[in-house]
Amino acid sequence: MTISTTKLVDDNFKIIVNSNGVGGEFQQKLVDVLNSEDATSEPKVSIANMQYEILGTGNVTVFFKNDTSKKVIMSGRGNWGLKPDEIKLRDPSGDIFLNSDDTITKYNLVIECHKEAGYE
Repeated sequence: MTISTTKLVDDNFKIIVNSNGVGGEFQQKLVDVLNSEDATSEPKVSIANMQYEILGTGNVTVFFKNDTSKKVIMSGRGNWGLKPDEIKLRDPSGDIFLNSDDTITKYNLVIECHKEAGYE
């Protein structure tokens, strides 16, 4: 399956994207960093905050395409990125992708990324 994404904000400081899906997705583009507003050839963003609702028993994994070690794995309902022990994931260039387990029946995710470098 493919995910549905809607870009809510793309200004000179941040990108906010709303997405939803039904599970079973693999390497789906969540945030199109390379084509964001005022991007140069190598834009870099950080994942600052995510609000999510995941129904079913599986996980949703959000990761940078060019550095899969920088990822967040989520399940249930909640937020990521606002707690003191959850620092912004930053530095890789490239788009942000999503994987979701087959055991998920539905999910909604809002992600906020901050533009760090590579913007005019």
